Amino acid sequence: MTNSNFLQNLGISHLLRNSTMQPNQLELTAKALVIGLVLSLVFCGANVYLGLKIGQTISASIPSAIVAMGFLRLFKKYSVLENSIAQTVASTGEAAAAVVIFVFPALLILGIWQQFDYWSIVLVGLSGGIIGVVFSIVLRKVLLQDETLSFPEGQAIGQVLLTTTATADKTGLRMLIMGSIASALLSFFQIGLQVFAGAYTKIFKIGNNLFGGAISFSPAMLGAGYLIGFNATFVSFTATMITWVIILPVFNSIHGIKDTTDIVGSAFDTWKNYIRPIGIGVMVFAGVATIIMLIKPIIKGIKESLNALKNLINIDSKDLDLNIKKLFLVLLLASIPITVLIYNHLNCLTVCSVVINLTLSLAIMLFVLIIGFIVSAVAGYFAGLIGTTNSPISGLLFIAVIAMSVLLSFLTQNHTPDATTRLFITIVLLVAFIGFTSSITNSNIQDYKSGQIVGSTPYKQQLALFIGIVISVFFVPLFINLIFNAYGIAGIVPHAGIDPNNTLSAPQAAAVSMLAKNIVNSAQDWSLIAYGIGVGLVALILDIIGKKTGKFRCPMLSVGVGIYLPPDLIGILFVGGLLRILVDRKQNKIKQTYGVEVAAKLHNKSSLLICGLVAGESLMGLVLAIPFVIKQSSDALKIVGNDFVGVSQILSVLITFILFYYVYKISTKTPT
Repeated sequence: MTNSNFLQNLGISHLLRNSTMQPNQLELTAKALVIGLVLSLVFCGANVYLGLKIGQTISASIPSAIVAMGFLRLFKKYSVLENSIAQTVASTGEAAAAVVIFVFPALLILGIWQQFDYWSIVLVGLSGGIIGVVFSIVLRKVLLQDETLSFPEGQAIGQVLLTTTATADKTGLRMLIMGSIASALLSFFQIGLQVFAGAYTKIFKIGNNLFGGAISFSPAMLGAGYLIGFNATFVSFTATMITWVIILPVFNSIHGIKDTTDIVGSAFDTWKNYIRPIGIGVMVFAGVATIIMLIKPIIKGIKESLNALKNLINIDSKDLDLNIKKLFLVLLLASIPITVLIYNHLNCLTVCSVVINLTLSLAIMLFVLIIGFIVSAVAGYFAGLIGTTNSPISGLLFIAVIAMSVLLSFLTQNHTPDATTRLFITIVLLVAFIGFTSSITNSNIQDYKSGQIVGSTPYKQQLALFIGIVISVFFVPLFINLIFNAYGIAGIVPHAGIDPNNTLSAPQAAAVSMLAKNIVNSAQDWSLIAYGIGVGLVALILDIIGKKTGKFRCPMLSVGVGIYLPPDLIGILFVGGLLRILVDRKQNKIKQTYGVEVAAKLHNKSSLLICGLVAGESLMGLVLAIPFVIKQSSDALKIVGNDFVGVSQILSVLITFILFYYVYKISTKTPT
């Protein structure tokens, strides 16, 4: 059951009725902005690490709302509206991190960048982020007034803001801190000192066939599996088992074993080259299929948004949104860096005159803005329909990759290596721009809904969002460069001392790079992607059957993730999903025995403890990146020898069981 459902059963309707609040309440204050910016950077850094590792970010909204109120209580005067502003600013860091990790590593994978270019990311982020806020302002009224949209996460966040302000209970903050400290310490011993093993892998060889499995001991991945839930993690785990027990031997029999003296490396080599592209095909199909299935409400939302855009000039001057005429000027100014980027690359990609190239650049920029607005409208609609966390932003980005690749390839007449490199750079940067507009809109619409519940002033939220995204964009390239130099990404390592097989996965960026490369270079083999699309179709059929029968669901994206991600990560995600179903069942029994309020409190305690587990390891990963980069080795803090591996694995198994049991007990401990 979601936070929203639990909180609605707690009898807080009196809070909702009074959510418009009294006049002259503190709202857009310096302390709210500072707290929000600090939390924005914390969750931005954590999500850069986590997202590169498993291709999924954690929502910063509810944890930041609780932490922000903990800090606000240190002041004599504070209000729920300040808490709303702090939470709104904090969400920008998560949104900025998502785009950077989903798109920009593609240029590493394509071999174009050796490091992340700071100013390219900042300029695209500022342009796309600012325009994303503008788009969200344009869409706000249309989407919030649509009675068919429930905004599940926005509702939950709004109710958390109200209940956090209304009660002096500090249990939630304590759980978040406890989880973070426990996870950070475990990660320090795992990743830093290496006293605890990070994972266990076992590959078997029978004849000319390899098969096997693995499990990670990461507390963050355990927590992520808990948040994802049993159904999705079970589907991913099943897909992984099929991949590593059935599909891997098939490809080994076709392509042979690369090195019989290193069967683990050979197994991962086969998986990386021949099986992972199948997972990308599944993820592409999942994103596109999700959009197609929701095409009717999406078209309806876009039409209403465009109609609203036509009529915005006539809005009453007392409306609390920012002035649309000034926003239009902001949009034009924010478009200049992208237009210049397009023009600079077109000069090298075409043989046209300056005037023609300038005209083409403006036309392409207009096209990108239109595509960006449409994708942002779809993303905003998803936020209202199924929530921000469940929105298939990846699928929207894949569509943007296809559109930009086809368009720019058509305009290109120069096929030299340098021109091809510039073409890839242009495609990725434009996709990143569209990603920023859609991700920011997707997140902001949710913030507007939670703000509406507590009585926030829209234009003050919008000013806070502009501040939050601008600050976040300047820091996120620093985070991703630091993490890349410490851990490597998608098999790309910045220096010796990093095992390419243990780098962070960056699944969406790998898919972006493959799509762009396949479209630009028509000689590329699409067969593995096609296999993935076929697997995605089978998963869709199974999911439709499960939905109609009311039984088990088979999410397409979960199947793709199970094929694409390393088996050790899927293994621990499944353990987290198993923990979730055990906790849910026990909490449902507690609900029947002790009532809804007790069960709801336990649910919130467990959710925040889990959020702490995810955030703690992610932040420790960021902290440990500093000595790793200085020493140019991920073994910089290692205090044990290679002969300690067996003992470290046993210790990690024990610690994982203890953590599993601890979370279960905390989540099911009834009042005495």
